[in-house]
Amino acid sequence: MFKISYRFVVYRYEAILALVILLLTGSIAVSSKDTGAAFPPLERYPYSIALTFDDGPHKVYTERLMKILDEKGVKATFFIVGSQGLKFPGLLKELSDDGQEVESHTMTHANLKKLKPDDIRKELNGAQNLIKSVTGRDSLFFRPPGGQYDNKVNDIARELGLEMVLWTVFPKDHMRPPPEAIEKTVFAEASDGGVVLLHSGVDQTLEALPVIIDELRKKGYRFLTISELKKQRSPMQLVWLR
Repeated sequence: MFKISYRFVVYRYEAILALVILLLTGSIAVSSKDTGAAFPPLERYPYSIALTFDDGPHKVYTERLMKILDEKGVKATFFIVGSQGLKFPGLLKELSDDGQEVESHTMTHANLKKLKPDDIRKELNGAQNLIKSVTGRDSLFFRPPGGQYDNKVNDIARELGLEMVLWTVFPKDHMRPPPEAIEKTVFAEASDGGVVLLHSGVDQTLEALPVIIDELRKKGYRFLTISELKKQRSPMQLVWLR
C-alpha cells in the first residue's frame, strides 16, 4: 500500500512539474515572439545595397517610381540627365524634397570618352549646376553614360569634385525584358555593398520593383543611397566595375 501511495505522489509531482515547464516554455515563446515582432533585431538587416535609376526624370514614370519607393519606405539614387531635368525641373525638386538622392548622368547623355576636355567639363558641370540650382543641393557623384570613361574623364571629374559610380548589378532593363527576368538577374547578382542599375522610364522596371524590394528585404538587405553606402564603406573608393 505504501509503495502504491509513494508512486502516486511521485507521478503526481512529476505531472505538476511537467505542466509548470510547459506553461513556462509557452510563456517564454509567446513573449519572445511578441518582442521580436515589435523590435526586430538589427541582425535582420546584415546587408546593404543601393538602388539607382538612370536617364530621368520622366513625366509619369518618375512619379510612379517615387510612389513605389515611398510606399516601401526606400530611398534610392537618381542619376539624372540634365536635358531631362530642364524639361521637368518640378520633378527634379520633388525627388530631392522627397529624400531621394539626385546625382549626375551628364547633361545630354553623351559618350564622354569621345569628347574633348572642354566638352566633358560642360557635360559634367552643366548637370552639376542644374541640380544645385533646382534642388539647392550639391551633386557629388556621376555615372558616365554607357559606363564609358577613361583617365581623361576621371581626371576632369575629380577636378570638378565628382566621384564616379558604376554598378555591380545590371539586369539590362533598358532592353525591356519581362519583369521576371529583371527580378531574376537582380536576385542572382545582389551582394552586400552592391549597386543596382535600373532605368526610370521603363514599364517593366516599375512592375518588377516592388517584388525586388520585398524579396531583397526578406534576404536581409536594407536600401541605402549612394552617399549612405559610401559612408558605410569608407574609405573604399566608390567605383564599381561592370
